[in-house]
Amino acid sequence: MFATTEGEYENGARLRAAREYVKLSLADMAAATNYSKTYLSQIETGVRPLHLDVVSAYERVLGVGMRRKDITHPKLRKIEDEQHLARIKTAVESGDPDIFAEGPTSSTIDAAVAPIVNPAGVEHFRTWAVDGKTSTLRANAVSIVGFLPGRENADLVAHVLDTDERVRRLCLASEVSRLMQYDWTTSKQVAADPTTAPDPQKLAAKLAKEAVSKDSEARWCAGWLLQRLAPALAG
Repeated sequence: MFATTEGEYENGARLRAAREYVKLSLADMAAATNYSKTYLSQIETGVRPLHLDVVSAYERVLGVGMRRKDITHPKLRKIEDEQHLARIKTAVESGDPDIFAEGPTSSTIDAAVAPIVNPAGVEHFRTWAVDGKTSTLRANAVSIVGFLPGRENADLVAHVLDTDERVRRLCLASEVSRLMQYDWTTSKQVAADPTTAPDPQKLAAKLAKEAVSKDSEARWCAGWLLQRLAPALAG
């Protein structure tokens, strides 16, 4: 679990947005978290103050990616509704990359899909990360594998990012875009040369948190960027 703080949300509005994004009812969330529906409603609407234990409970249900902002890519793919998520799962498990071959996918998709695909689906993502036909598919697959537990998956992520320049460039730009909300052009430039970041100190602070996350892709990208950001910080 990430070291989440209430301050990252400021209030319950983002919890509600994350829940509604995956079409989960308040009643279902209450049942999944063992909090009452009334209590969660009051949290989401700001009647009651937001506490870390509630944030952690939402993360257990929705995945660690629920607290992440999406990247700023203009062609970002998102989940349309619960049926759409089910179709994505079915396609992936049958060997069809579906939305992951169409364009960059959101953190919410990655966090929602990674825990629910069966072992066959996991193996498809591991294969696509290395041998996917396009860099977009390979990068999306790396993001999914990065959410999966285990040293084997972390090693695969590191191998692809070490050896596949196109995937590395996409993943680094996505990390910068997600953390800083720069436009995509600026994010690509900062990924290529971190010392050009408009606010290197702020970027470094955010990367330092990512460097200890459970997402192995985020850890790798954070370490790579921090190492090359050092000259700008020293100045």
